[in-house]
Amino acid sequence: MIIREELCVGCGRCQPFCPTAAIRYSGQKSAIDQDVCYECGACLRCAECPVDAIAESPDAYEYPRSVRGYFSDPISMHPSTGIAGRGTEESKSNDVTLRVGPSEVGIAIELGRPTLGISLLELQKVTRALARAGIHKIERNNPVHSMLADEETGDLKPELLAERVLSAIVELKVRQDQLCDVLRTLKEVEREMDCVFCIDVCTVLKPGLTIPHAVLAGIEAEGFTWRPNAKINMGLGRAVPE
Repeated sequence: MIIREELCVGCGRCQPFCPTAAIRYSGQKSAIDQDVCYECGACLRCAECPVDAIAESPDAYEYPRSVRGYFSDPISMHPSTGIAGRGTEESKSNDVTLRVGPSEVGIAIELGRPTLGISLLELQKVTRALARAGIHKIERNNPVHSMLADEETGDLKPELLAERVLSAIVELKVRQDQLCDVLRTLKEVEREMDCVFCIDVCTVLKPGLTIPHAVLAGIEAEGFTWRPNAKINMGLGRAVPE
């Protein structure tokens, strides 16, 4: 995003709407720090600039800077998936898609949050750590997969490493007996991380809407606390065969 200096009157109305505090005074007018801006568009949509000084940056859709908006603007459609909001539905539609089966565990590592964000270098620390642990298969429906230069090493494409986004999700699925290995790997890489992140574990419920014991035991064995969440699309769809 940019603020056109010739139009800005320095009212500062836009500044509180920036989730990363990228808008600051420069002299008597507001200006956007391009290194800090994540191209989320919040200032343009919400600030109601009285002189229409806020505009999209001319290079907002130029690769690699374009990844900023695709991962940070909640109404932007990610080009690799056609889904808004970081480009993924996570595991929320698993009762319809059955991406994660009864003997599997889906894992989502959600990195970054508004005001904090992440450097894609931090995301690479996670993909590299997973690769070292033998987890090479990021979900192909997950936008992070398209950012990988090498699945075997977990390296991202080098031109992306200078970019920053508000939030990104790394998704994978493993066998239930691999859950502890993945959680242990994430605990180890957390010591190297300079961002906040949370871990989601997705599983198919057993009869009586109970969580499989093996999944809960694995989470607790690695010292994690857990909070149950569920989304069931009752009447809204049906499972489709492969």
